[in-house]
Amino acid sequence: MSEHLTHHAVKGIAEGVRSLAPLPEEKNPFVAFLLGICLGALGVAIYFKSAKDFFICMGCFIALTMVMPFGLGEVIGWLFAPAYGAWRAHTSNENLRLGR
Repeated sequence: MSEHLTHHAVKGIAEGVRSLAPLPEEKNPFVAFLLGICLGALGVAIYFKSAKDFFICMGCFIALTMVMPFGLGEVIGWLFAPAYGAWRAHTSNENLRLGR
């Protein structure tokens, strides 16, 4: 992937996460990150009590596994879950505080 395309993909994902409806209650981004590292998409989904978050993380994992060279896609796909969990918790908390 070119740098330009990668930048747009990351920006699009960040905006997509920001536009998701906030979680029912505030969540700790650090806990979401730790559960994402330890349990991947399942840990994020359990912490957020949301199947949607599971499918977002798992879909990214599967897509990266299929698109990237063997081994690299799995590692980056697994690391997406903690990054997503922390960002989702942060943006959800922000939206809850702002009343969105």
